[in-house]
Amino acid sequence: MLGLESVGRTHVGLVREKNEDSMLLAPEMGLYVVCDGMGGHVGGQVASQLAVQTIEQVVRGNAAAAGDSDLLATAIKRANHAILSQARSDPSLHNMGTTVVGVRIEGQHLHICHVGDSRIYKLSYKSGELRQVTRDHSLANLYLDKPELAVHFGPPNEHVIVRAVGLRDEVEVDHQLVQLQPGDVYLLCCDGLTDMVDDWILREVMLDAVESD
Repeated sequence: MLGLESVGRTHVGLVREKNEDSMLLAPEMGLYVVCDGMGGHVGGQVASQLAVQTIEQVVRGNAAAAGDSDLLATAIKRANHAILSQARSDPSLHNMGTTVVGVRIEGQHLHICHVGDSRIYKLSYKSGELRQVTRDHSLANLYLDKPELAVHFGPPNEHVIVRAVGLRDEVEVDHQLVQLQPGDVYLLCCDGLTDMVDDWILREVMLDAVESD
């Protein structure tokens, strides 16, 4: 059986007064989630916290919806409904939403789910390679998939995302199932980190942490 270690850190940064990020570390369920809220002065914080709370409750209830690829995907969809419902009942929270990245361990496998531009990276113990395992739901990536859009709308703003939790009645959740390997390290993070720190620096920091462990 694989031994697991986890740690979480968050910081408001140097720009905003409020921290709109929320995280969940629940090793007893093999569940780890990072959310980056958006939507006004308080909306982003409310959305990210509500997402984390809802995801935890649903996974603890252990009842995946028919047709969903995983229990975590079900939980994220339930969070979408919870955020949307609260926003509709409180005008001050209008248009709040959040990105979500999460993993759920099941035996020797890892379920990876994400919505938005928060990311999950994998540092391979064998090769030392750092690889981004999620693909941002960004306008820039949409233009890569559909270059004809650039003709009509011009260059995309790289910070605009095209998918988030809590903005529409339904949300599409990307899901992957991967085999866990001894020594591998997974990093869940929001764009507050990746906008400021290059991937090669992330790799060096993660390697130093692994080697000093």
